[in-house]
Amino acid sequence: MKKRFVRWYEKDEYLNAFMNLLADLDPEVQCEIAIDIIMKASDMIDRDYTKIIQEVGNYNPRDFKRWYDKNPNIHLAIESLRDLNESQRDMVVREFSDKILSSHYIKIEGLDD
Repeated sequence: MKKRFVRWYEKDEYLNAFMNLLADLDPEVQCEIAIDIIMKASDMIDRDYTKIIQEVGNYNPRDFKRWYDKNPNIHLAIESLRDLNESQRDMVVREFSDKILSSHYIKIEGLDD
């Protein structure tokens, strides 16, 4: 029997749920949230914004195969989450969970049409 590969975020049930909810959003909403996550995470770890811009510019989606690798902003947001310590990551997940859940609520209610 082949053993399934477990991604880093699947090891935490709340982070995994957060990622699944994010994955199910409209790509435009995903991108908006991703940019906010990048900004928040960068502030938390005092990361230089010029390096972030370079990373987006050098990004090649063919190098990756995950759902969030299709968009450089989303990819960078997820990688930024990985750079945070557990406490910082929990704060970011809590902060953006409401926005993600609100987007799902709008989608379910059909209010976005």
